[in-house]
Amino acid sequence: MKRKRNTKQDSDTKFYERTYDKAAKNVIATRQFLAMILHERVPEFRPFSLDVIERDCIDGTPLVDVVPVDPGQTNRKRPKKIRGLNTEQSDEDEGYITFDVLFYARVPGSGKRIKLLINIEAQRSNPRYRLFSRAWFYLSRLVSSQKERDFTGEDYDSICKVYTIWLCFYLPEGEESSITSYRFQPECLVGNHKEPESVYDLADIIMIHIGDDDDTADTLLRFLRLVFLKQLTEKELTQKLQDDFGLKPNEETGKELTDMCNLSAGLMERAEAKFKAEGKAEGEGNIILNMLKEHMHLNAIERFTGWTAGEIRALAEKNGLAVE
Repeated sequence: MKRKRNTKQDSDTKFYERTYDKAAKNVIATRQFLAMILHERVPEFRPFSLDVIERDCIDGTPLVDVVPVDPGQTNRKRPKKIRGLNTEQSDEDEGYITFDVLFYARVPGSGKRIKLLINIEAQRSNPRYRLFSRAWFYLSRLVSSQKERDFTGEDYDSICKVYTIWLCFYLPEGEESSITSYRFQPECLVGNHKEPESVYDLADIIMIHIGDDDDTADTLLRFLRLVFLKQLTEKELTQKLQDDFGLKPNEETGKELTDMCNLSAGLMERAEAKFKAEGKAEGEGNIILNMLKEHMHLNAIERFTGWTAGEIRALAEKNGLAVE
């Protein structure tokens, strides 16, 4: 007899996961963590220290899950920042879409203003479409929506440069952790005319895939892996941030880390309880398949079940599921 699905439990779990995702976005949206991303991956800010970037370069308060993506919506005046419940439609397949973390930054000295979008695809598998296609659409919206806000009339020379940075906590099959930048480059087909770099260097898509391969020397990959994939307590995470990166969380960052770590621990407890309650009735294999379908990370499944990574991958492959 087929077991009746516990829809209330599933709904509670999804709500809990969405709340965790929002907490993770709030962590990234702290000035301290944004400074790390700017320093490591936005060339204009590379010459400056983390303290200078945090203190002098980030304009105002980063917007989290507030600004709609859809045409005709992006320019609307919205609240500065919303905390608590996710502002997206509760049904994940419907409703309007919002940019995850959106903010402006200014380059010291030149005063050049740059618009940055950071999208966090935390703990999710590759969608049915190419994620790069979505990144391209988001970038296009951030450029086109500047008219009558960042510049008026035909003052197109005042278009603000846009970076869209995607943090993807899964690896495409057969690949390792990577960071790839996509930007415009001129190619003279006839003659040798080129526009000044400042005219065409206005858009950059950066795709960051973060996995469990710990041998990378890249600072940002190690930083993101530590914060989001290591499943540490708040105390352990805070100590590692200081030891490995010389980063001492301030009051703002500490509060967001507390929320995220508490939610992460709650998700762990829920998964462990679900495994213990349902494992005997449905078999360990079925529970692991459910965990994979809910996009739980490989390390977490190993911890909860005692299965090895190889056994889990084999089960996933047999059932046509991705392993994160």
